[in-house]
Amino acid sequence: MSARRLGGFDQAELPAAHRIRWWVAAVTAGLVAAGFAVVPYLPFFQGWTFVRDPKVASVITWTVLQTSVVVVGAVLTLYFIGRARLEAAAFRANQIDIRLFADERPEGSHDREIDSAVELTAAFKRILNDSRLYTPTPVPGAGSSYDFIQIVEHAGDAAEGWWKAATKLVRLAQPPAAFTVTGTVRPGNTTGRYQLILELVRVPRFAASPLVIEDENWPRVLHRAANAVAALVIPRSAYVRTNIHWAAWRGAKIPYELFDAYQRANHFITHRRYDEALAEYYRAVSLDPSNVYIRLEIAALQEQLDLHLDALATYDDVITVCSRGHPALARWWIGPDFARQPRHAGRGRAVALLIARYRHALVLGHGDSVAGSWWVRRTTAGAPGDARALRRTELRTALELRFRRYVELDVRVRPYAIPPEKRLELHRRVLKATVEEIVVHEATPERLAEYNQRAAEMRSYLGALSQYEIERLIADYRRFGRRWRSSWHQLTNRALDLSLVWSVVRRAMADVEPVTGAVPVPQPAYPASRVRLADVCPDRRWPPDPQALDDTVEAAGPRKSWEECYNAASVYAVAMLEVGPRGERDLRDRARNPRLVGEARDEVARRAVRELYHAATISHSGRLPERRSWVMGEDPDLVALRGHELFRVFEMVTFSPDRAAPLRPQRAHVWEQVSYVRRLVGEIAACRAHFWRARAADPGPDDRTVDRWRSADRDAWRKLADLATGKQDWYTRYQAICAFRAWSADSGYPGSIAGFPLYSEERLHAQLRGAAGRGGKTGLDANIVVREYVRLCDQRLDQLAADIAELAEQSPVTGFAACADLWTALSTWFDDDIADGSSAADRRERFRKLARP
Repeated sequence: MSARRLGGFDQAELPAAHRIRWWVAAVTAGLVAAGFAVVPYLPFFQGWTFVRDPKVASVITWTVLQTSVVVVGAVLTLYFIGRARLEAAAFRANQIDIRLFADERPEGSHDREIDSAVELTAAFKRILNDSRLYTPTPVPGAGSSYDFIQIVEHAGDAAEGWWKAATKLVRLAQPPAAFTVTGTVRPGNTTGRYQLILELVRVPRFAASPLVIEDENWPRVLHRAANAVAALVIPRSAYVRTNIHWAAWRGAKIPYELFDAYQRANHFITHRRYDEALAEYYRAVSLDPSNVYIRLEIAALQEQLDLHLDALATYDDVITVCSRGHPALARWWIGPDFARQPRHAGRGRAVALLIARYRHALVLGHGDSVAGSWWVRRTTAGAPGDARALRRTELRTALELRFRRYVELDVRVRPYAIPPEKRLELHRRVLKATVEEIVVHEATPERLAEYNQRAAEMRSYLGALSQYEIERLIADYRRFGRRWRSSWHQLTNRALDLSLVWSVVRRAMADVEPVTGAVPVPQPAYPASRVRLADVCPDRRWPPDPQALDDTVEAAGPRKSWEECYNAASVYAVAMLEVGPRGERDLRDRARNPRLVGEARDEVARRAVRELYHAATISHSGRLPERRSWVMGEDPDLVALRGHELFRVFEMVTFSPDRAAPLRPQRAHVWEQVSYVRRLVGEIAACRAHFWRARAADPGPDDRTVDRWRSADRDAWRKLADLATGKQDWYTRYQAICAFRAWSADSGYPGSIAGFPLYSEERLHAQLRGAAGRGGKTGLDANIVVREYVRLCDQRLDQLAADIAELAEQSPVTGFAACADLWTALSTWFDDDIADGSSAADRRERFRKLARP
């Protein structure tokens, strides 16, 4: 519901645009003027008595009256047309005139020489012109976006003579700019800060409250100022009616921090800085908790970060909020107490509800990824009580309670029906986390067997729930076609049908018997199921027959959208996976791990790539970069397909990279994450080394200053210890990034934190050589190289946590130069791009020697 219908909201500062009433006034005045100018000369008017036999006084009076009315009517018509055009421009809110900023900084100041008022005005125009509005998407990644502000200039105002008059006449035919921005550049209230004062005026005489924006650098000031101007304009514009992210703020005052956080989050996603983007999304949600579309983007980003347990909980929250007003859905999803809600409670959230239900079902279908977060296996001896482990425990408890809605379902693989009194017991046994976290290389065979069996049972259970949810969603979508009509372009019926085929294939893969390779017949997930196991696995064995799979996909009908083609490609790609966790080998005892090989594998890969080609052809080329990250490295369905030669050809043809596309290993996305953490540690260490080198050249500071520097150093070591133990926790990484920003600003460090790296086969092998040294093996398969490099990175972080704990117990390094050398050694230890032939173990020894006073 729009905010203007509810009480207690601050109304938008700018007045509403009344374009219709001004056009009515213009038409009325024009008709009056035209009537007095034309009607007196018509034949019927000439027959009137006072016209046939006029008196002198009447003629003079009528002439004056007619002339006055025509002139006044014409003038009012022009005035009303001008006001109507201004009101229409204010309603569109897509043109803003920005005047040159005034400069109140002291003459000759260093800041004024570096960033002049002209340069700041130009930069502000560029940033405001790049303001974007986004639309939701059923696939994780950046959604489609569009510019909604254009910068216009008063061209011709400075011209002289006849040219000035000509340009004025030309501008009369152009749409006017209803908004004017003036700014004043000032020094900040404290040293090292910058201030910009903006005034937004809606022509002819309405002005918003002045904006005073102050921050630590000019780029951040300009970004905040541009987002503040956009937040003032949106509530009264046409965009608030069409863009569902902001429809609820129609007529209300949008906090500019909210719009700023949302814009920054999308900016960080573009540059693959996912931790910072997630933090900005949460900042936006804290200012607008009921904005379910921002929550959808949080969940999509969590999927991109492999935080499937977090994404499952976030999608669950969105469905809980949106289902109020849908009695049948609320009764099942939340409980009978919430079934009786006003119908308008879910108005404007139909698209969010559809996408959340769809993605929630797909995340359940990725039961191997969810089980990997539920039942934790560690490859190195990390601390089990880190921030990520605590968060995982909270999510397990919350989801176990929410999954009580599935207790009444009998969808497990059993030769007989499960009695109702036994279903809750089964539910608790599957989801209860009784197995402690284990270190793979240290666990006994019995513990590994128990872990693998529990994880396999959970995969089967979640796969059944995924199929049930998709079938229920399809039934609701078809039954309430009129209600969902506004979201047909997001997910078509055919896309949902193909996702159901995908869930049946996923469920069959989760139910495979590890020894025989047979797929047992499951209990029906939903009454009158549209797709059965016999459709995709006629012989009830894994892998499915390529021809049967193709027949099932083609039975859904021709594909006409990106989502339809992509879902079809995902069906084929899943058939190429192995039956274990994350599409890799099943580790249960005597597991045969059946999979497609030879010509059958090539045929399925050919069909999957064919669908991707169709998807790329259907989409506009401007949309392809928005989906590239998800398709090329993050979607868990395509991990096996990315290692096929045909997929590499597809990437080269579709995206035309500057060099040959690589064959991606299955854990390429994991390599991106560990490389990101490794570089983050190295940059922090380099920043602290730069700080101490600069201080070593300064004259002797007082004791109080030195104590402050030492305190910052101890805080840096604590941040690194937390980062080493909680490397999988995005918030721990974000806190380290925030601390790095403060330290780099304090020391003038020129480096910066880059985003997640793109996979490169050359860089992968080079980094393994940098970590393993000259003794490292070369020429290995990329899958083996990634697995070995990830193991070495995890081991190095565990070693760093142990070394920092040892460093805290002994006497600290006191000399400024010695501190700089210690931090430099740490930076070198985590620099795998180094080409001196040393291994990470050698570089660690140098660090440990310097750490001992």
